[in-house]
Amino acid sequence: MSMELTDSRLRPVRRETPGSNPEAHARSWPRAMLNGALLRCPSCGEGHLYDGGRLKVVNYCPHCEEELYHHRASRMAPWFSAFLAAHIVVLAAWIISWFAPLSLGWAALPALAVWAGLTWLLLPSVKGAVVGIQWATRMLGFQYAAMCKPRHPHPHKH
Repeated sequence: MSMELTDSRLRPVRRETPGSNPEAHARSWPRAMLNGALLRCPSCGEGHLYDGGRLKVVNYCPHCEEELYHHRASRMAPWFSAFLAAHIVVLAAWIISWFAPLSLGWAALPALAVWAGLTWLLLPSVKGAVVGIQWATRMLGFQYAAMCKPRHPHPHKH
């Protein structure tokens, strides 16, 4: 990669040489997030995102063979799930308080139970959306995977 001065700004310019990797194609981040939230491969939207277990992301999409093991969504997704669930519970509590004024003690216990259950239910979809945005924006190892396809994508398909 070389640097070239254009329009009074220094921009990286990629020159194709024989044997070099081509530029990666553009990816739609809203589509990738939606596919991930629907528990499907962010690339093709056909293959499943999780491997049998509740939150174990597959290493490769079974449909398009896209590498998915580059994700780093395991620690971020619970925080996003809890944040989203808290907003839903607070909004619901606020609307309910218009029609049935309850004391804070009577409202807090069911609200905490609903928040915990909703956080657990949202976790797979939120983690899928995080994997989708990481794939679409080529975060972490997804950049390398976009530029260089492996010779043997599956260890068991040599």
